[in-house]
Amino acid sequence: MSTVLQSCTTFSGNEEENGNPIARVYDTYLYTSDVEGVGKGAAKPEDSILAVKNYIDSWVRHQLILHYAEENLPEKNPELEKQLKDYRESLIIYLYEKELIAQKLDTVVSENEIDTYYKNHIDNFQLKSAVTRVRYIMLPKNTKPKLDSAIAWLKKPGEMNNSKLQNFCEDNAIKFQLNDSTWLSADELNAAFPLEENNLINAPYSKSFQQMSDSLYQYLVSFDDFKLKGTDAPIQYVRDNIVNIILNKRKLDYLSEIHNSIYNNAQDNKKFEVY
Repeated sequence: MSTVLQSCTTFSGNEEENGNPIARVYDTYLYTSDVEGVGKGAAKPEDSILAVKNYIDSWVRHQLILHYAEENLPEKNPELEKQLKDYRESLIIYLYEKELIAQKLDTVVSENEIDTYYKNHIDNFQLKSAVTRVRYIMLPKNTKPKLDSAIAWLKKPGEMNNSKLQNFCEDNAIKFQLNDSTWLSADELNAAFPLEENNLINAPYSKSFQQMSDSLYQYLVSFDDFKLKGTDAPIQYVRDNIVNIILNKRKLDYLSEIHNSIYNNAQDNKKFEVY
């Protein structure tokens, strides 16, 4: 097996089209070309070999079950034949539509479209949890040079201070978020830095600055705005969702147009008849 696995991992594609067979189940063969790329991203050679071995084992088990199922099903199975036919037709149509969408669908959504959809469907965008508009910086705990200046720049945003703060973060921060239109939920805040969820949900709205730390890092956090659960979500917070909704509707409308065009063209040219 180790020889086979080594040949799989070093397969160069210069052999015959399918490569050498590396496994067989009854009359079905697995070739080196079938496992090309399996385990390719593994950190160690032994991990790559194990990935190929597991793939081969999984393939053998699958083929055995498939063979047993085919042997034990009736030779003529109308239900199976219909399902295979339906699946094939659905797959062909799906791939055709996917290609059409990739080539023809306009995926640019203007800010005016987003704003209009947001205003017309505001009832669909009620917050299920509190969110805050926040800027933050995560730093190594021992960071000291220009720390006081960074705090001052964060507290008083402006073109000059923002530029200085950006440079400071690029030189010192583990991660940072300085976009003043970014809204985060409590879960997203907790993922970014240690903050008890109840502090966010129950606290009254206030613009504030907090400096926190744990055993490894310190966090500079500026809470610039706040929205409570049950209120209208800020448009920036639901923007990506709105874009997806608009694009999905545009896709469905486009496909409906294509379907109707195909039908009408076939009808005009007498390509089908209903008896």
